[in-house]
Amino acid sequence: MEQEEGVISGDSNLKKYITNYYKNLFGPPEAPTMFLDESRTEDMPQVSNLENEILADSFTEAKVRMAIFQMKHNTTPGLDGFLVEFYQVLWEVIKCDLMVLFKDFHRGELPLHSLNFRTIILLPKGSEANRIEQYRPICLLNVSFKFFYKSSLK
Repeated sequence: MEQEEGVISGDSNLKKYITNYYKNLFGPPEAPTMFLDESRTEDMPQVSNLENEILADSFTEAKVRMAIFQMKHNTTPGLDGFLVEFYQVLWEVIKCDLMVLFKDFHRGELPLHSLNFRTIILLPKGSEANRIEQYRPICLLNVSFKFFYKSSLK
């Protein structure tokens, strides 16, 4: 990568340079200006019993299928490399395995950290990208994790 400082080569040097570039671009984190008092709940709306039942209800195959089939096509795959279309086309083949995943999640037995992580990658804005300013950062999230979010919606 060519910068004013010269050519930056080597994975560790590039990683360090890119990290510093974005840290400087965004600046240091601001100190929080407000704090939440978790002991105070009397003036906060509470979840009703019916809402609690809906939130705690297990995932149904129909709900999971609907969530998957409502997702947009032609989106960037997550780190697992799977596109939404993979799940849609092979639904009949993989639905049982997916439902096991959802049942494990509902029972609290799924190590969610194995699905819930993101990676930032840099996409070149043009064909001749050789400076950091010519790249656009995007965040990749596994498609399978998106199913949990979509399936929990009404």
